[in-house]
Amino acid sequence: MNYQDILGNCSETTVGQLASRCPQTLDIFRRYVPEIEAHRQTTVDIVASIADVEPKRLCQELFDTVMEQTPIEELDTDVLLELILRGYDAGHLVKLPEIHRLARKIEAVHRASPGVPKGITLAIKKLEHTLTDHIERENAYVLKRMKHDQPPRPDTPIAQMNEEHSVIKGQLNKLRRMTRNYGAPESACRSWQRFYRELKALDFRLSEQIYLEQNVLFPRFQF
Repeated sequence: MNYQDILGNCSETTVGQLASRCPQTLDIFRRYVPEIEAHRQTTVDIVASIADVEPKRLCQELFDTVMEQTPIEELDTDVLLELILRGYDAGHLVKLPEIHRLARKIEAVHRASPGVPKGITLAIKKLEHTLTDHIERENAYVLKRMKHDQPPRPDTPIAQMNEEHSVIKGQLNKLRRMTRNYGAPESACRSWQRFYRELKALDFRLSEQIYLEQNVLFPRFQF
């Protein structure tokens, strides 16, 4: 999980917004800017600039503090839903077409290389199709029904979503086997290396999201 998933965009999230969600974050801010109370409307990255500290470092410390005070299993349902929709789904829908284009390029340019997994482009296209359909159904028939902790509806297709998760995990397992756990050969060009990095990151994020839904969110709405 990235700090943006919880904090949002640090160029937009203000000190006051974070403090209202987790008062303990003020202790982190005070470590860098003692007069932080005067900067409640200031964004996190501006605070980092004032303190002359790397924004990523400050954001990571704030993220660690938020998660210490409120473990992911205890986050409010609406926060989890926003995390899934904004932090995961939106990212997948942007990344998958990029990864598909990279796969097509690598398989075409290096088709004579024994290190290129044959059929990798088709495998990713299938994952893209499966995941896009899954996200559309899940958002329409499951996640929207969970807003504001609405009482669970018996016809909410949670079991179907978990079955689709199993299909997606199977597709990810196939990609790991095809790419030898995303291990690019030493001779791989930069595009090939980037392709495997992006694919590995997608695998990690998807696996993380599936765990979050199946083990944290969905049990709140099952009888």
